[in-house]
Amino acid sequence: MDQVPCPDGYLLHVRSTIADGHHALNQYLVRVEEADWQAALKEVNGIRDKGRKLIIWKALIERMLWLRDHNPRSACLSPLRGLAERIEKWTLAPAEADLIEILDRTAEAANFLAPYAPLPHLFAYIDAKGLTPALAAAIRKFRELVYDDCLVVNQVSLQLFRSRLDMLAWRDEWTPVDLKRCWSEQIRADLRAMQGEEQENWRRLLYSIHGDEGTRPTSKWSTSAAAAIQRIGPEAFRSRLAGWLAPLNKGVKQRLSREGGFLLRAFVWLAQASNDPGLTKMLGEVAIVEYKPKSNGQKVTKAAAEAAGMPDPTVKPPARAPRFEDVVVRALAAALSPANMLVPPALAGRVEVGAEVVYVRGTLDNYEVHISGGAIFRQSDGRRVQIASSAPQHVLTPLPGMDLGGVMELLRHILILAEDDKNAAALTTGDEV
Repeated sequence: MDQVPCPDGYLLHVRSTIADGHHALNQYLVRVEEADWQAALKEVNGIRDKGRKLIIWKALIERMLWLRDHNPRSACLSPLRGLAERIEKWTLAPAEADLIEILDRTAEAANFLAPYAPLPHLFAYIDAKGLTPALAAAIRKFRELVYDDCLVVNQVSLQLFRSRLDMLAWRDEWTPVDLKRCWSEQIRADLRAMQGEEQENWRRLLYSIHGDEGTRPTSKWSTSAAAAIQRIGPEAFRSRLAGWLAPLNKGVKQRLSREGGFLLRAFVWLAQASNDPGLTKMLGEVAIVEYKPKSNGQKVTKAAAEAAGMPDPTVKPPARAPRFEDVVVRALAAALSPANMLVPPALAGRVEVGAEVVYVRGTLDNYEVHISGGAIFRQSDGRRVQIASSAPQHVLTPLPGMDLGGVMELLRHILILAEDDKNAAALTTGDEV
């Protein structure tokens, strides 16, 4: 028999070059049923043979493609996807041909199997052996296929995935440089113009930036970067970095891509670690550049401001507490609104609420009511008006919050003034103010 049925229904060809990987997957699925998912994962993770693990990975992708087409609701999908997540953390030794094959097949399965697993292994390979035209082309194709169309585990994983893809695209030395696209394109151009040892040393430093850095540089990355700077030469490093930061000045509007933001923030950390006064001064300028789009520069701005000893420009000052007058104005506007039906529209139409003063149009005269102190002035002669306590009172049902700060009393006075012809006896004047 040329085909062997597997626990999930997959038919394994006996002469498959990755049969050993499929047998390991079968054992894993059996162990999930016999023991539990975590125990089964621990056994697979514990395999020491890197070559065997690589074959398991390839078999897993083929298995998921088969399930997508033949049994997309299989109960085996969950444990298989769980295993795929663990592959990101495996230590492997793939050849370039392995990575190209895995990228191609992962892209094909991307709408059924999250395509995150290859990225850590790509970075590890490129950091150790460099990027070739063939691998760069495979990464480019992979990015085009999966960037916007893949199975999403969660938004955090998706953002990290895209950040890493953006950094891999930035490393591609076989795509055109577009100086108008981003500040960091000049760095790509300068790197290509370098030669020999200088180029390799700078490439090693720049390629250590993966796009998955947190809010602070890790000690491992800082140590690695410091060693790379020593190979470049501290003075040559500071001179080159100063040249790249020079265009970033106050008042400048600077295009900044996502990957450009990752690079610039890493440069901020390196400049800060150098303790160079000139670079520190430049970081103060970096912190106040207007980056486009703004979202790509926020982490840069925060890091540069901190390094330069400046307040964080990304933190908005606390909102000003509303003034008493502002609260009263809002309350009066609500009370006079036809939607609340608290005041008859005919009366409400005689009242205009300003920021400091309420203007009331009566039948006999017009009035100004000062919100802060409640003082009333008659517009015809400027005399202050007093309202007797015996004046008829409108029966009002206060809205929520309107019974605070004397708002209801102020509203009653306003309505009395609006009907001054009916309440003339209750209105008296004092000395002109």
